[in-house]
Amino acid sequence: MAFEKPFGTDVASAEALNKTVLELVPEERVHRTDHFLGRTTVLNIIGLRFANRLFEPIWNADNIEKVDVFYDETLGLENRAQYYDEAGALVDMIQSHLLQILALVTMDAPAAIDSVEFRSSLARVLRSTRLKGDDATIASRRAVYTAGTIDGKELPSYQQEDGVDPSRETETLAEIEVEVDTARWAGVPFTLRSGKALGASRKEVLITFKPVTRLPSGLTGRPKADTLRIVLNPDEIELSVSANGGGNPFEMGQVTLSSSFDDGELTPYGEVLNGIFHDDPLLSIRGDVAERCWEIVEPVVSAWKSGAVPLEEYRAGSRGPAEWVSSS
Repeated sequence: MAFEKPFGTDVASAEALNKTVLELVPEERVHRTDHFLGRTTVLNIIGLRFANRLFEPIWNADNIEKVDVFYDETLGLENRAQYYDEAGALVDMIQSHLLQILALVTMDAPAAIDSVEFRSSLARVLRSTRLKGDDATIASRRAVYTAGTIDGKELPSYQQEDGVDPSRETETLAEIEVEVDTARWAGVPFTLRSGKALGASRKEVLITFKPVTRLPSGLTGRPKADTLRIVLNPDEIELSVSANGGGNPFEMGQVTLSSSFDDGELTPYGEVLNGIFHDDPLLSIRGDVAERCWEIVEPVVSAWKSGAVPLEEYRAGSRGPAEWVSSS
C-alpha cells in the first residue's frame, strides 16, 4: 500500500490513518513515499557520514556551530493553489521533507542500512527533536510574497493568484529553529527554511564548524568559518576550509574543495517507486515517524492560526523580508 506525503493533515489524522491502514496490511508493507529520500545527494549523506574517518569523529556539538537546511525556490505558485493554499510552505516542505533530511544529518550510525535499523535510527533522533525553547513564537517565522519580478517575469502577489483564499493567510516562506536533545547535538541550533518566489535558488544543507580555539600569533586576517555545503539541486558538495598562502603566505584565506555527482540510475521518484515495486520500505516513512513530524510542527501551526506569529511580506524576486535577510 503506497501513499504520497504529506501523510494526514495533523497528528490526530495521521494517527487515525495509521490505525486504519495497519488494520489492512502490516507496517512493513506500507510505503509512505518521500521522493526527497531518493535524491542522490540526500542518499550520499549516509556514506559521507558513516563511511569515512574525516567527518564522523567531528560530527557533534564539540565541533559544529550550527546546521541550516534550506530549500528556497524561484518558482511561484505555478497553478498549484488547490493543494498549496491548504498546505503552505511549512507543511509542503518542512514537515514533509526537510525534517527527514535533518534526521539523516543528525541520526547516530545504524547497525545496518536496512529498513529496520535505518528507519529506527531516523525515528530515534526525531523523537529527540523539538522546537527551540519549546516555544513556537520564538522558534518560527512566516511570510508571503507580494508582486514582483523574477528573471524578467512579472509575478502577482500570492494572495491575488487564482484559487488563493487570502483569509487563510497561507505562508509562502516558512522557517523554524529546532533543537536535537541528545549528547551529540546539545546546544547546536538547526534552522529549516523553505520558500517560493525568491530571488535566488538555494537548496542545500549547510554545516558550519566552530572556529579554532586559538589562532597562532603571526597569522593575519580573520579566517572565515569552515563549512560543508551539501547542495541538493544540482547535486554537489563543497568543503570550504581555512588556509594560508598566496601573495602573503601568513595571511589567512579560504580554500574550497568541491565535487559534483552524476545523476543516479533512477530519478528520486524512481528510487522510491523501486522500493514499492520490490516491497522494500527502506526509503519509506515509518508510521510513528509520520506522526512525530506532525508533532514537531503542530505547535507552529497552532501559533500561526492564532496570529501569535505575524505574517510578514517580501517582494517576489527578493531574498525575503528585510529582517530575515539581515539576520541570515
